[in-house]
Amino acid sequence: MPDSITQPRFGVDLGGTAIKLGRVEGDQLVKRLEIDTPHDGELCLNAIADAVRELAAGDSIPSVGIGLPGVIDLDRSRVMEAPNLEFLGNLPAADMLSERLGCPVFLENDANAAAFGEAQVGAGRGVPDFLFLTLGTGVGGGVILNGHPFHGPGGMAGEIGHLTTGHDRQCGCGTVGCLEAIASARAMETLAAQDLGRPLPLKELATAAREGDKDALSVFRTSGLALGIALAQVALLLDLRIFLVGGGGAPTLDLLAPHALEELEKRCFGRTAQDFKLSEASLGNDAGIHGAARLS
Repeated sequence: MPDSITQPRFGVDLGGTAIKLGRVEGDQLVKRLEIDTPHDGELCLNAIADAVRELAAGDSIPSVGIGLPGVIDLDRSRVMEAPNLEFLGNLPAADMLSERLGCPVFLENDANAAAFGEAQVGAGRGVPDFLFLTLGTGVGGGVILNGHPFHGPGGMAGEIGHLTTGHDRQCGCGTVGCLEAIASARAMETLAAQDLGRPLPLKELATAAREGDKDALSVFRTSGLALGIALAQVALLLDLRIFLVGGGGAPTLDLLAPHALEELEKRCFGRTAQDFKLSEASLGNDAGIHGAARLS
């Protein structure tokens, strides 16, 4: 069940380019800031501390949660690996920021933080078990079990973007066949440019598909079928039936979902397409802030 926030809490979505921060009261994000990310550990933590104090405006700061794209240790205090945030690598970032602000600080993977936000106040509210995935530059994922993020023993659960889906395209991780290499927002644009010879931004590609362009429709069929193959593996392993989609590719879900559901029905014996719900997440770019604010 969602936890009620009776006093202001503060969530941070830390990216390689920008830091988004918010003050959360109850279910509402009442104030939001966005600043550039300094690529230096001390400067980055100082910038976060200053921005949180600005959001607090003199009120007490009971805790701060930070979601970031990387692997976090199981104590949620240190960044173990984050290619876009190497300047934080192995720093005791949570303790350092806690010293600056005088309150507990918790770190979390950004996809897990966003999944938790959706579980608490978004499209996953009241749903104990689901998979949240983001279709953006890559494909991220967060597993919610019993209302909370599932991390696994090494903190790396939910990496659906690197499930193999049977194609021959190379992924940025170095292997071939990953979902990320064919169904991320960037990958769909690449498919259009390579296979159709028409470099189109994803929004324009989707418009063309909805207008009946057969070449554009073929991109979403290819990516949608791959998405369904990956989701079927999740469903077969955990019997999850609700999948929430965020990120820049989420608005194309109407074009992807029919093909994904086709594969889910084909591959998940004992279940039909109607047993699954594949829908767009509701908090948009604020999901990570909401989830981070509720870390404790």
